[in-house]
Amino acid sequence: MRRTLAVAVKELLQLRRDWRVVLTLVVLPMALVLIYGYALSFDVEHVRLVIVDRDGSRAAREVAQAFASSGHFDLAGTSRDVRELDRLFDSGRAQAALVVPAGYGAALAARRPTALQLVLDGADSQTATTVLAYARHIVASVTPAVRGENGGGPVVAAPLVWFNPDLASARFLVPGLVAFILMITAVIATALAVVREKERGTMESLRATPLGALELLAGKALPYLLIASAAAAGSLALAWALFDVPVRGSLGWLALVTVLYLVGGLGWGVLVSTLADSQQVAFQVSLLSSMLPTMLLSGFIFPISSMPAALQWISHIVPARYYLVALRAIVLKGAGPEMWWQQVVGLSVYAAVVGALATARTVRSL
Repeated sequence: MRRTLAVAVKELLQLRRDWRVVLTLVVLPMALVLIYGYALSFDVEHVRLVIVDRDGSRAAREVAQAFASSGHFDLAGTSRDVRELDRLFDSGRAQAALVVPAGYGAALAARRPTALQLVLDGADSQTATTVLAYARHIVASVTPAVRGENGGGPVVAAPLVWFNPDLASARFLVPGLVAFILMITAVIATALAVVREKERGTMESLRATPLGALELLAGKALPYLLIASAAAAGSLALAWALFDVPVRGSLGWLALVTVLYLVGGLGWGVLVSTLADSQQVAFQVSLLSSMLPTMLLSGFIFPISSMPAALQWISHIVPARYYLVALRAIVLKGAGPEMWWQQVVGLSVYAAVVGALATARTVRSL
């Protein structure tokens, strides 16, 4: 442990002399959150819908069938109890719920105005906006048929948005930006730190010490883990101050998941450094291997459910896929670990596999 700390102290002293690296690692993530938080806006497709039929009438079944057969929704289940929605939304099994109130069919038959309630998961504002537009279209199209058969009055879709009532896109985008930026900075910083030792010839000196491969890797990565953690805290604080993105869940759980995510990113950076002999090559490989998968295959921009099956399978080796689900669940929904423990398992497996590969490669190089 003392030898690992000695390497970490050496790295910190080197960083103190090169303050531009620290400035980049801390300020750049916050600057990117600020810029992209204002600039980005995305659309999504595919909606997991739960139908809560509290009426049981023929008219209720017809409107439920209209939603299920519209092609815009994937029916995730049916229920007669609205209390089940908490569990379904927290676990991510539902993104929307159509609640048909008791007396819906009778109100139509009596020619009284009635309402269908649409419950939306506002944590994903783009999906919620799309769902609301689809729902209004379906209700408008099914109302004339209902009126013609029953002689009823107009049917109104009354939306109820959870987690993000005003459908602010920043609350959906900013957590994704945090995951995206942290992965890039963690991988690049670690890869460059190790390759720098090769270019300067100091790696030969490290080989002459009694340091083991694991001690060397831990010592090199520890300072960047601390700096990246500080950058994550600063980015989330900035998101709260400027974009009103609160942390509704436990800060302790959030810190644990973030550190686990960063450990995987740092391990990948070390692995890249064992394959590159110059900082230029390390930078390019780090950027491409961290930026593109995190942006395209994590669910940050494009919903994973709308991807081809092959890409959905490949996305399982992208750590941001797991981190994004857990991050949004903790920050926006305040959900506990029982709702995102599978994401922690995914991050743990990724960190363990990448760490083992990085250690094995470092042992060979030493």
